[in-house]
Amino acid sequence: MLNQTGVTTNSYGYGEKRILVDEVNSTAFSCVVANTGITADSEGKKIIKAGTPLYGSLTARNTAFTISGASGAKPVGVALHDVDVTAGNANSQVLVSGFIDISKVDASVRSTLVSAEANLKLIALVQ
Repeated sequence: MLNQTGVTTNSYGYGEKRILVDEVNSTAFSCVVANTGITADSEGKKIIKAGTPLYGSLTARNTAFTISGASGAKPVGVALHDVDVTAGNANSQVLVSGFIDISKVDASVRSTLVSAEANLKLIALVQ
């Protein structure tokens, strides 16, 4: 059957990034993430790393979440997995409650996540 939906599958060769301590006791919602404000890496890929704080509306998840909010905006959750947004907006999951193992979060995202922790009321960072 010909894929006419535009759905693509990407494999990065390292498996899915797991940042949760306990996947059973967490809550994440499907969402769309925007490719704006992302700098391409050395291979030309725009990747939102797992643990990146996301800004958007949980009641309008088809409106793309961003990695930076408007002045004074608070993050509503974090990206549950690495997301490739090179080709444009992409489907993802926004984690709104759970325990994140901070040692599993990419070093480039860690300080941003720690800074946003106070606004993420149902997310705890553990070592």
